[in-house]
Amino acid sequence: MDRVGVIAERLPSALVLPRATRAGLVVGSGLLCAAAFPPWDLGPLAFLGLVPLFLALEGTSPGQAAWLGYAGGLSFYLAAIWWVINTMTTYGRMPLVMSLVALLLLCGVLAGYTAAFAWLLVAGQRRLHLPRAIVPLVAAGLWTALEFLRTYLFSGFPWALLGYSQYQQPTIRLLASAVGVYGISGLLVLVNAALAGLLAWTLRPRGEAGRFCEVLVPLGLAAVAVLSTVGYARLLWRDPTGGIPIRVALLQGNIDQSLKWDRGYQTAALDIYERLARGAVAEKPALIVWPETAVPFFLRRESELTLRVHRLAAETGIPMLVGSPDLGDDGFLYNAAFLLGGDGQIRGRYDKRHLVPFGEYVPLRWLFFFLDKLVVGIGDFGRGRAATVFSLDGARFSVMICYEVIFPGEVRQFVREGAQFLVNITNDAWFGRSGAPSQHLAMAAMRAVENGTYLVRAANTGVTAVVAPTGEILAETRIFTEAALVGSVRPRQTETPYTRYGDLLAWTCLVFLGAYVLALLRSRRK
Repeated sequence: MDRVGVIAERLPSALVLPRATRAGLVVGSGLLCAAAFPPWDLGPLAFLGLVPLFLALEGTSPGQAAWLGYAGGLSFYLAAIWWVINTMTTYGRMPLVMSLVALLLLCGVLAGYTAAFAWLLVAGQRRLHLPRAIVPLVAAGLWTALEFLRTYLFSGFPWALLGYSQYQQPTIRLLASAVGVYGISGLLVLVNAALAGLLAWTLRPRGEAGRFCEVLVPLGLAAVAVLSTVGYARLLWRDPTGGIPIRVALLQGNIDQSLKWDRGYQTAALDIYERLARGAVAEKPALIVWPETAVPFFLRRESELTLRVHRLAAETGIPMLVGSPDLGDDGFLYNAAFLLGGDGQIRGRYDKRHLVPFGEYVPLRWLFFFLDKLVVGIGDFGRGRAATVFSLDGARFSVMICYEVIFPGEVRQFVREGAQFLVNITNDAWFGRSGAPSQHLAMAAMRAVENGTYLVRAANTGVTAVVAPTGEILAETRIFTEAALVGSVRPRQTETPYTRYGDLLAWTCLVFLGAYVLALLRSRRK
């Protein structure tokens, strides 16, 4: 009998599985969860995807559980964010081998959270003697806390949080307006753990199965959680928007990333955006939105190209939100968005605050000197300070640049400052033809639900989209095409519970995690 079997014998009602079976279960779990995300979009699988992982953890030691959790997390991230290789080889000009190593390092770090989750859960069962009936609830709390930590630790990388898998599920995604995307993740883990408990109970020998109430209680909790979500969506949720609709035109220039920063291509790129903008005028928009760094030159420096942009706004008489790099008064470069009035004058500016590591700056450059080329274009950018809110015909809006939109708390801050609808400008060209542009859109859509606002999105190569406060994607473009998408938004009038209280659930889970770790440390001393 192997060590796992010996440990299982010491645990009451433990499910004994061969080592190879456990390995297969955790890898399968990772792949099932990845299939719930774009480009596959099999969202309902997320309610079952973690069941194999929970089964594999049955009867293991904390150390073994950590390795199993790590393997499951690694398989998930390799399947979900494999597109990083294309970004580094095509646009970072890194050798394929080095790109593979970088992908493995990134996925390895992210898998550490899954390993920590598995270790904590099993350690609690063994050292704190957690009753089986509350294990699913504990699992949901631990998972939620660790996802929350992943959003902030080391600059944060909350890509592919489990809750995002439900962005196409109308009823489930509305839960985010109350408890954020973290609450949806917790719900999914609770259901998975409860189902895994039921399956494990049926697989154990009859004499060792344990009491059915140990299975019934978590199943009941999961059922109540799901039914409460449905009830909230059907009975309590109200559209927070109202007033006169505002027409917004979103431009998608489809500028090749390899040409984007080429000085010789600046005029041609501006020609494309001017043509798209003038074509959209017939739809009578109140605002025309250009993507991130659509103007690849300094808009505040006078030149023939900058004069063309100002003249375009003045001739059409339509305010324009234009993405452009900017040389600040402090001498730093900024990834900025400028609001031009209908007279062509600059009416406001927002500087991106949350920069992309290795994309807009290189942390610890002395150590990662070989990644310097990933900073595309003109060098490292500085960090903006203010959560700017722009005014437009009596309505207020804020802009998030690129992956700022994947940070729930930062987007909520804009709404708390008074934004009534949200704008996301981005350049997803460096993702290539992968699931990443749709993954990025899914996260943006969840911000609309959380804050009860319309969200419009202009992406250089797509996906450009209009998202309703329900999270429904009302209109979207195909990737790698030129397009001018026009849609209507209504200003937000009231606050959602999430906007008002923020990540209260996630903070509660984080406090629980701290108390849980302290309890484990105390039990070890005893």
